[in-house]
Amino acid sequence: MSADLLTRRAALIGATALLAPLAPNILLGAPNPSGKTSLLKLDGNENPYGPSPAARQAILASVGEAPRYADETIASLTNQLAAREGVAPSQIVIGAGSGELLKMAGILAVTSLSGAEVVASRPTYEELPVFAQALGLKVQWVAPDTDHRHDLSAMRAAITPLTHLVYVCNPNNPTGTAVTRDALETFIRSVPVSCTIIVDEAYVDLADQSGVATVAALVNQVPNVVVLRTFSKLHGLAGLRIGYAIAPAELAQRLTALSLTWPNSTGLAAAIASFNDHSYLKATRAALTGDRAKVHATLDRMGLHRADAQGNFVFFDTGGPLKRFQDRMLAEGIKVGRHFDGYDTWARVTIGLHQEVDRFLHTLPRALSGN
Repeated sequence: MSADLLTRRAALIGATALLAPLAPNILLGAPNPSGKTSLLKLDGNENPYGPSPAARQAILASVGEAPRYADETIASLTNQLAAREGVAPSQIVIGAGSGELLKMAGILAVTSLSGAEVVASRPTYEELPVFAQALGLKVQWVAPDTDHRHDLSAMRAAITPLTHLVYVCNPNNPTGTAVTRDALETFIRSVPVSCTIIVDEAYVDLADQSGVATVAALVNQVPNVVVLRTFSKLHGLAGLRIGYAIAPAELAQRLTALSLTWPNSTGLAAAIASFNDHSYLKATRAALTGDRAKVHATLDRMGLHRADAQGNFVFFDTGGPLKRFQDRMLAEGIKVGRHFDGYDTWARVTIGLHQEVDRFLHTLPRALSGN
């Protein structure tokens, strides 16, 4: 068999494997045709619907570009993002997921001010605060309010002359709650310009609470705010690691200088395709938020206290030790989220496919029995 034939055969096999999940009812969460029950992972806030059809095609096509550096693709994605956000391309910073950008912000703080401190809510997404601690920065943790939202007044009070970074994850992970855009803007404008505010909007595409919206427009008005987005959640590209920052030009330039790695060409191609696949994103959002509402309604009927989730997961009080609930769920073949400080009896559960959500809700009463 010739090398050319082998190459074409390999490409065909790869294309078949890549596109196989694209059945017409993918967004309906079609059952596993094998009938086998496998471990159901509802612990990582991953999007079970995965990349859009256009993104999957782009992933396959990107193989031919693997030997090339991705300069042109980075520029293309940057220009499209800038056009949508109403900023200059120089105000967009592409990163290997928003995680890299969070670490860049930590490095920015440690190189800008000796003895710099970080203010963050707890619990929250820990990548920036934990990395900051590893760099030797002190983190001032602030408890959430009684509705499990960021307590912006308490966070403002925690800011001192040594505070160089404030981290706001909105909607927050793991609580899923969000503060309104107006409240967040008031807070941002109250923070001294010597202190950079990082607003992590990884889940903002899934928010439907009245008044909750992006603060990205503020980067053209406020010199010390950076807004982070990711292609990991709604776009279903977590494994390909593409995120971006929207920032004032001077801050964007400083962040760019601290880039830790180089975005991969496959992730960039998939991100561009997904960015423009509006119908798929709309359908995915409707599926996730619809099942989130179903979980909320079930928890309410059961009388279980919960946070008002605005991401692709729910956070609720099981009424007993989390470890016991985790073990009982695992015995049923379902893995739920880990423990978070201050919430010893609370569980975080990711929204899966329709039938996965139904399986979780069917199992829930048994896992809670005796609590």
